[in-house]
Amino acid sequence: MLYQFCKYFFSYIFFSKTRQRLLFLAIAGLFLSSFSLLVLQSTMGGLQYNLMERSKRVSGKAEISLNGNYREISELIKKHTAKYSIEYEIELLLRFNSVLSPVIVHGIDLKGPMPDFLKSWPGEELVMPYDLAAKLGAAPGDEIKLISPSHVDPMMGDLPRYGTAFVSGPMIETMVPEIDIVHTWVRLPFIQNLIQKRAINKIRIYEDLDWQLLKRKLEKFPGNSLTTWDENNQSLVWALRLETTVMVFLFAAMTLLVSLCITSGLLIFFDKVKVDLASFWILGASKEQLGKASVIFIHALSFFSVLLGLLVGLIFLWAFDSYGGEVMPDIFIERKIPVRVTAKGLLVSFSIPYLISIIFSYFSLKQFKEERDLLEHVRVVG
Repeated sequence: MLYQFCKYFFSYIFFSKTRQRLLFLAIAGLFLSSFSLLVLQSTMGGLQYNLMERSKRVSGKAEISLNGNYREISELIKKHTAKYSIEYEIELLLRFNSVLSPVIVHGIDLKGPMPDFLKSWPGEELVMPYDLAAKLGAAPGDEIKLISPSHVDPMMGDLPRYGTAFVSGPMIETMVPEIDIVHTWVRLPFIQNLIQKRAINKIRIYEDLDWQLLKRKLEKFPGNSLTTWDENNQSLVWALRLETTVMVFLFAAMTLLVSLCITSGLLIFFDKVKVDLASFWILGASKEQLGKASVIFIHALSFFSVLLGLLVGLIFLWAFDSYGGEVMPDIFIERKIPVRVTAKGLLVSFSIPYLISIIFSYFSLKQFKEERDLLEHVRVVG
């Protein structure tokens, strides 16, 4: 009997001559809400994910700041991953001709594993990103002076220690502007010779590990600390999360406006079918069955409207990712908008429109039950 009631409700909405269009607007609103939420979350999520992955590709997913026990910690890392690099990181002044610029120099141990973005580096002299080279006006083969104000030689006064290196080719591009403009890489012996100390102060890890387990193991070596990329970039991570939260909030607010159409449409719909509901009641259907059928109808209407939006959204994203061209201007790193569909995005895109529509639909149904008494309506008709 429930199936017949629900079939009647759907037939009335889509095929009756007296159907009202406000419910069609509500259904279209739910469809657009889930569709828009999925598309926007997937495209924005793709942009955010690529931004973080590009940075992690260079800076590592975590870094260990060393203060001794280098060999023991290095052996510990080897047991957990093969994707890591050993370096000495230092802030220097870089001078070329009359241009002086602060720079963060990474002295890479060429005997150990190399990060992927440096695989093309032949390991000679100094490798420089394009942006930093353009800032200095340097080219491959030019001689660069690296000055360390924190290390001095007591000769005719305290003179800052410096070393010279030639820019090697090819230059690199990490696709992370804040890194390309102030970072450069040299051989580890060059830095150790400059500071006159055989030292290592960083181990970068380029693979996801159990960070809490690794931190507990590092507690055996006091003075050394592990920080993940998220911990080092808390402001950026917070800003990206806020961006996602605001986006979801705005679309939830849009769904609330759609729900006003749902409320009004259902009130008008139930008012039009009140005669038929009274006829079902007279023919033997109980009020509980009528109420249960109405609830199932409301759930099914919302469920299929939102689900259809998700299915169309997935098809649109697939077509956009497969056939969408480079729509962004040249100044953007991402010329083609990336798409990243996640289970969380699907759940949010489905649950927000569905739950809001159900809440407002129950309000409409409750309002109708309070205002309409079937027995009184039969007496009035009689």
